[in-house]
Amino acid sequence: DGLQDHQEPACLCVFDIDRTLTGKQGDTEHCPGNVVKDMYDDGYGGGKATLSALVAAGISSTFCNDCYLGITSAGKGSGVGSPWNNYVLDDVMRGAVQDQFIQRNPASYKTWSQGTDVHSPYVLGQGNRIKQNAVELIREWYGSQGIQIQSGEVYFFDDRTENIPPFQEKGLNSREISCASRDLELYGGSGMVGYCGARPEEIVKEKGNVACHGDGRTNGHGIN
Repeated sequence: DGLQDHQEPACLCVFDIDRTLTGKQGDTEHCPGNVVKDMYDDGYGGGKATLSALVAAGISSTFCNDCYLGITSAGKGSGVGSPWNNYVLDDVMRGAVQDQFIQRNPASYKTWSQGTDVHSPYVLGQGNRIKQNAVELIREWYGSQGIQIQSGEVYFFDDRTENIPPFQEKGLNSREISCASRDLELYGGSGMVGYCGARPEEIVKEKGNVACHGDGRTNGHGIN
């Protein structure tokens, strides 16, 4: 019943964009769950925006449907006001709890913030290894809107190995995704970043700071 719902603590799911919400542009052969859209995505060299399997299924298909949502990206998508960035705000960042929240004040809530100047839940241009600072500010921003979220109820998802451990500093949960597909063309074949992006089954409500098995780069298959 409704009473039990209110006893569940509020949670927050925050996502990276490139190779998390997206996969390698245009590649549905190696990434059969991904979906190509007729919009330009500037990330990692650019191409047609390609939704990861997670986004194709919908964030609402995961536990994050019952959580508030946010973005923290080192990149900028295709830029504020671009069709791709608008699509991310309007169509990707969707779930039962978030939709209800956004309806309160869409004009000011559904906007982009930059770096640590956080005045909305969607942050661009926050560098790698320091994303935890922006995610903490998103948590605090929700608090300023009357939504109290405990640090331990924040879940961050990113394909980039180096971004996962630093979240421990803030007491926030973080998880590396795209574990089964890594990009071996970027960063000298290190597998530092994902290829196909997040899969729905990788979005789990588990505490801690969890890299892909091993060192986060050797598991799964590289694609080049």
